[in-house]
Amino acid sequence: MVEVELKFQIPTARRQALLKALDPKKSEKIQLQAKYFDTPDRKLSQSGAALRQRLEGTRWIQTLKAAGKSHIERFEHNHDFGELSEAPTLDLSIYSAGSEAYQILQSALGNDFEQLQLQFETDIARTLRVIEYEDAEIEVSLDVGAVRTLSNEQEIHEVEFELKKGSIQTLLSFSAEWVKKYQLWLDVRSKAEFGNLLVLGQQVSPATYAKEFQFSKKDAASKNLSGLIAQQMQHFLPNIAAISAQVAEQEHIDQAQIALDYLYLSILLFKDWHSQVSDKWFYQLAAFKQQFENLKHLQHMKATLGAFLQNPTTATNLEKDILYAQEKLVNLVKSTLNVHHYLELLIFSLTDDSAPAQDLKTAAQTTLQQQYKALYDQMNQTEQHDFENLDLLAARIHELKFSFPILTNIYDVKNLQKYSKALNDAHLAAQEYQTLASSAAYIQQTELEASDWFVLGWLTAKQEVYAERLLEATEQFLVSRKLIK
Repeated sequence: MVEVELKFQIPTARRQALLKALDPKKSEKIQLQAKYFDTPDRKLSQSGAALRQRLEGTRWIQTLKAAGKSHIERFEHNHDFGELSEAPTLDLSIYSAGSEAYQILQSALGNDFEQLQLQFETDIARTLRVIEYEDAEIEVSLDVGAVRTLSNEQEIHEVEFELKKGSIQTLLSFSAEWVKKYQLWLDVRSKAEFGNLLVLGQQVSPATYAKEFQFSKKDAASKNLSGLIAQQMQHFLPNIAAISAQVAEQEHIDQAQIALDYLYLSILLFKDWHSQVSDKWFYQLAAFKQQFENLKHLQHMKATLGAFLQNPTTATNLEKDILYAQEKLVNLVKSTLNVHHYLELLIFSLTDDSAPAQDLKTAAQTTLQQQYKALYDQMNQTEQHDFENLDLLAARIHELKFSFPILTNIYDVKNLQKYSKALNDAHLAAQEYQTLASSAAYIQQTELEASDWFVLGWLTAKQEVYAERLLEATEQFLVSRKLIK
C-alpha cells in the first residue's frame, strides 16, 4: 500500500483560523497514542523506515512505513489488532516472508529483528475531516500533542493532507489553496524523525546530500527530466525544512543552495525536453537562489577579508548584512510564494508530457550543441576588462560544468579527460573571478577609508588575474573540444 500525503507546519497566528475551517461540527476527533520501535543503533531510522503500534480511538494498529520515490508517496503497511484491554506486544510474524514489508525490514535490520525495542511515544489529539475537492477526497488532519521520551518532550502542532481518492495533482492543488490562506510551510520531517532526534538529544537530522541520477535511455527526454526534478526535490526539501524550522546548520544551508542551483540549471538548460516546463520557474528559481548566494558571499567575505577591514564601519555593516541575509532567507524559504513553487515542481515531477516523445539522446546532443554555441559566442564578445561580459562568460561556464557530465554520459562520449580538465580549469577560474568581483562591488558601495582602498586595490588586481585565467581556460576548452561536430 502506498500512502500519499503532505504535511505542513502552521504559524501560531493562523492555528485558530485553521481549526475553525475544519468546522468541529463536521469533523471527527480521535486520540492517537503511539509507540515507536527501533534498534539501539537506529537501523530502521537510518534506512528511512518507521515501525509503530498506535491506539486509534479504541483499536490498536501496527504500522510499518518506508520512504517512497518522492516526499509525497510512502510505503505503508497496517495491521489491525482490534480492541484490546492492553497494548499488544510487537508482532513481526504478520510480515510474511517475501512480502514487501518483510523485505523492507530485512533490508534495514538484516537478522537483528530481536533487537527492536521501544524508543519513544507520541500522544496526539487529531481533528480530521474528509473534504471533497474536484475529483478527489482529501483527509485533512490537524494534529496537536507531543513526542515524548523518558526525559524529553517536543510539541506537535501540524496539519496533514492525505489523498483518499483522486489524483496527486489534485491533492497538490488543494494544498496550495490552504498554503495561501493559512501561510502554511511544507515540512517533510515525520513524527518518527522528531522522536529519534529527541532520543539522540539533537535538534536536527544531518543535511541531505545529492544522489547521482540514473538516466533511462529507453525513456523519453521528458520522463527523464521529470525524474531528475523529483530527485533534486528529494535533496532540496529536507534541507529547506531545517532552515524553515530555524534549526539548520551551515551544511543544511549549503546543501539547499546546491540543490536549488541544480534545479535552476535543470529548468534553464533542459526546458525544451518537456512541454509543461513553465517560463516563470526559471525567474523564480533565479531570484530565490540569489538570496542563498548573497548570504554565502557575505560569509565568505567575513572569513577572508574581515581581518583586512580596518574601517570599523565597514566591518560592522558586513556583520549587519549577514544577519539580515540570514533572517531574510528563513522568511523566504517558507514564504507562500516559494511553498507554492515547491508544490508546482512536485506536480511537474509526477506529470507525463502530453507532447510527442523526444528521444533522450537527440535531446542531449541538441542541448550540448546549443550550450557550446552560447559559450563560443560569449567568448568572442568578452575581453579582459569587460566585467559585464566576463560575468556572462562565467555563467555560461557554470552551466556547462553542470550539464557536461550529464549530457555526454547520455550518448556515451569516450575519452573525456582532456575536455573535463579544461572545463574544470575554466570553472575554477570563473568561481574565483565571480567571488572577487562581488567582493569588490560590495566594498565599493561602502564609505571607503584609506585602509579599505588597500583592500579594494588588492581585490581589483586579483580580479584581473582571474579574468585572464578565465579567458585562457575557456579558450583552451574550446580549442581542445572535438566531440561535437
